[in-house]
Amino acid sequence: MDSLDRFRVFYEVAKAGNITKASETLYISQPAVSQTIKKLEEELSIKLFSRNKKGVTLTKLGKEIFDKVENAILSLKSIDRIVEEENELLTGKIYIGAGSNVARELLPKAIKEFLDVFPNILITHIEDVQSNMIDMLRKGEIDIVISQKKEVGDNIKFVPLKSHKYVFIKGKNLKNLRLIKLSKGSYTHQLMEDYITHEKLEKIPNIGVTGYRLAIDLVRLGVGMALVPEHLVSDLIKSGEIEVVFENYKLPDITFGYYYNSALLTPATKVFIKFLDRLA
Repeated sequence: MDSLDRFRVFYEVAKAGNITKASETLYISQPAVSQTIKKLEEELSIKLFSRNKKGVTLTKLGKEIFDKVENAILSLKSIDRIVEEENELLTGKIYIGAGSNVARELLPKAIKEFLDVFPNILITHIEDVQSNMIDMLRKGEIDIVISQKKEVGDNIKFVPLKSHKYVFIKGKNLKNLRLIKLSKGSYTHQLMEDYITHEKLEKIPNIGVTGYRLAIDLVRLGVGMALVPEHLVSDLIKSGEIEVVFENYKLPDITFGYYYNSALLTPATKVFIKFLDRLA
């Protein structure tokens, strides 16, 4: 065992205040720890610890040496973290949760630019309703969620990127009023439910869909009315193929951005976030 290893043992014993506990942390036997401390004291020609029934305490000189050793070990640990993070940026993984339309709008450019710099990172897109993706983010199963702004609490942070407006739309040839609703758990679904309650439309027939594209196609065919982000249908509105309805009903603007779990942020994710921030 070289001097650095002996100082590591000294450091753990000093932190634990007990040779038995330090041996468990170091995964070496208690006699080996005691022998290492004894040898270090002989090399330095000083007494590092005072022994007592409960364990050991640092002597005055031992405390001074501990402060120096602690700084050195923390510096070594920071070097280990730098190397670990660099390795993760070479071979890491990023799991991104986002609805298909949001993903198409915000992710391609960020992913392309990121992979130009870090080509070996594996990026996986996961699509689900917002509530499920936030739950996965909280559990560490997803690294980033790109979605609408919503208060979620805990360690989950939100960074805004873009804002859009919502509109109610219907096709020119709509005959019977039906409500086309996005999946439960989505922000759009909740907005539609708020409108239904406000206008007392609970008895109106409805159709459940999982994405804006299908909702828009059904509206174009005259199947029903839907609530969608305006930018997805601006061309269809201009062409007159669909119409905006219920314009007097006040809808909140939709703020898109990304959520991340501050307690579980990986090095690769930290860097990818910088590419996302350029979209703001």
